[in-house]
Amino acid sequence: MRKDMVSIFKRFLPPTATMVHFATPESKYALIITDLEGDGVTEIAGIYYWRGENYLMILKQGPGGWYIADTKKGKGYGVKYLGAVPLKNRNEYNILVGWQVGSIWSDLSVYEWGNDGVTDLIEGNQYFSMIDVEDMEGKQGRDGLYEVALWKHDTGLAYTVEVFRWGHDGFERAEDDYPAYFKKVERYYSSLLREYNSSTYWYYIADAQIKTGRKREAYKSITHALDFEYPYPSRDKLLNLRRDLCDVEPFSNQKGIDFSSLTYVCSQTERDLKLEAAVEKEYNVKISKENIRYYYNRIDLNNEGNKEVFVFLVGSFVCGTGGCSAVIFKEMEDEYQVLSRFSLVRNPVIVSNTTTNGYRDLIMYVAGGGIEDFFAHIKFDGQTYPLNPSVQPRVASGTKVEGEAIVADDLAKSKGIQINET
Repeated sequence: MRKDMVSIFKRFLPPTATMVHFATPESKYALIITDLEGDGVTEIAGIYYWRGENYLMILKQGPGGWYIADTKKGKGYGVKYLGAVPLKNRNEYNILVGWQVGSIWSDLSVYEWGNDGVTDLIEGNQYFSMIDVEDMEGKQGRDGLYEVALWKHDTGLAYTVEVFRWGHDGFERAEDDYPAYFKKVERYYSSLLREYNSSTYWYYIADAQIKTGRKREAYKSITHALDFEYPYPSRDKLLNLRRDLCDVEPFSNQKGIDFSSLTYVCSQTERDLKLEAAVEKEYNVKISKENIRYYYNRIDLNNEGNKEVFVFLVGSFVCGTGGCSAVIFKEMEDEYQVLSRFSLVRNPVIVSNTTTNGYRDLIMYVAGGGIEDFFAHIKFDGQTYPLNPSVQPRVASGTKVEGEAIVADDLAKSKGIQINET
């Protein structure tokens, strides 16, 4: 059948014109059979090159045989993609052509058949590097209309990816198809990261994980991206993105204190077995046996470049009416050593930009136990932080607090790290 198509198509070429091959290793002719009008009668659509230009030609069948139904001048110097799918109506096919305009760039045309022949529905340019065209699985399943995923080269082997469907005003983002399609994108970057540990690829896999609804995995990926000296696309953008993923537990009563400049940071999500062992040793408890879950953040408290670990423990064994337990570890000689312990802690915990005796001040919300609630100002005494926040000085109304609010998770939504007894 394909040989017949080629021979039929060649009969209608202008003198000296040549059929165009796809710009792919297979190098097949850019030629397809389709049913543009959904009437059960097939057409042939193909690309030829003539006098320095590419052309799309449509052949139809009539009583006297095949004839040229329409010809349209194309773009670029080659063809990367040619297909026909129902974009607008289930029984009518649109022709999609990816005209090659650069070594890794193509310009998309979407043709619709009408009384005057074929018309390109795309105004201007729609560039891409790779393309997927399929009836994607949305929330209600597949609907018989096809979506288009455009991969646009960014840097290295990284691409920005967007999924579109045809709407009333042209291409519209098909966000309901993200969860299904971006699993493919996530697999692509997961494969890359097995070979290349790159901040760029960690950023893009995080983007895919967000779009599939895997926020905890995205949070981990962003944290990996931030580990680099020059993170991609920028440290500020990654921090903002990570903050947006955090279901923050804000302070319900701010007591006249200005917290508007705080950066809220959710706890980290990867288990740390060595950290768990240090907690169990310090509290003489088996975390899994007592049904304790924990939340932690790494943060540099003394500006020496090495991050301490703040651990917040939740469970009946470590909590009371006034709050729960927390501990700060320093990592020294490949093991965790206790810097400070706390009782009556409520999250989030503010790590202020102000310092005392070389360590950043902490601010904790104190409530319960029959006392009037307040924010305690906790200062390092040269050896440790004080154990009980409830007996520390109050932060005065009108104070502007700057810094980071760590362990900012909404405990009703985030279960932290929970170890089941085996």
